[in-house]
Amino acid sequence: MSAEIRPAMGWKQVLVLANNEVELLITLDVGPRIISYRHQGGLNVFKTFDDQLGTSGEADWQIRGGHRLWMAPETTSSYFPDNQPVSFTLMDENHVCLRTPAEAESGIEKEIEIILDKKTSSVTLNHSISATKDMSSGIAPWGLTVLKAGGKAIIPMPRRSLHPNDLPATEQNAGHDLDLNLLPNRKMSLWAYTNLTDPRFNWCADRLEISQDANMPSTKLGFLHQLQSAHYEVDGYRFSKTIDYRQDATYPDGNCNLEIFTDGEMLELESLGPLVTLNKGDRIVHTEDWSLKRS
Repeated sequence: MSAEIRPAMGWKQVLVLANNEVELLITLDVGPRIISYRHQGGLNVFKTFDDQLGTSGEADWQIRGGHRLWMAPETTSSYFPDNQPVSFTLMDENHVCLRTPAEAESGIEKEIEIILDKKTSSVTLNHSISATKDMSSGIAPWGLTVLKAGGKAIIPMPRRSLHPNDLPATEQNAGHDLDLNLLPNRKMSLWAYTNLTDPRFNWCADRLEISQDANMPSTKLGFLHQLQSAHYEVDGYRFSKTIDYRQDATYPDGNCNLEIFTDGEMLELESLGPLVTLNKGDRIVHTEDWSLKRS
């Protein structure tokens, strides 16, 4: 287990958290960002944009790649430039907290706490948003992971089943769980640029597969994802993200706690916390858990 600051990917200060299995590269000159997640000796599963690596101080927001924290719903405030150095506290050799000053337009402060397991690929990320002024409307923390091209997202789905009228008579009379078959068990949001006949979508009995394709335009889907896990397979690895689901919460974008965006360059797995109206001094926390396995 080790933690060190060294030059990497064009920046002078990158925090490297590593154990015998995986390595995280965390930018300190800009961010907060996790710009790389890989097995020791393996390839980074995150997409990075080469012309935006090693730079800082731009007037406009830069995607750069990797994992970032945004604020939902998406507005101009979401694109506040995270192009300045971040403050950080190294809690332990596997544990760091990254913080930003208050954003001028939104009045929020962002923090990402990153905890790498001492032996495995498991990573816990606590995304925090704090208010430096009273908020007039609901906001939510939004964790976006930009994944490299050429892979496939896998989203587990609740089981499909027959309508009660279509069940065999023996099952209709055997106390079958009719409520489950009468009520919706999958809730989805669509964007103006979403086409449900998109060939990148493979609707399976127990999952949705979404392929990244260099020759296709942008598309997006959102879900109220009660099963809480999502995966991306690329270059022989499976990146997995586990997210929170609260039955009593209302989430952004038509009640979505998971969103998938893809275009010709990358695919994003995005998790969202509940919508909350914050008063000055309030803080909300949204947690993701990651793992990286050979597929």
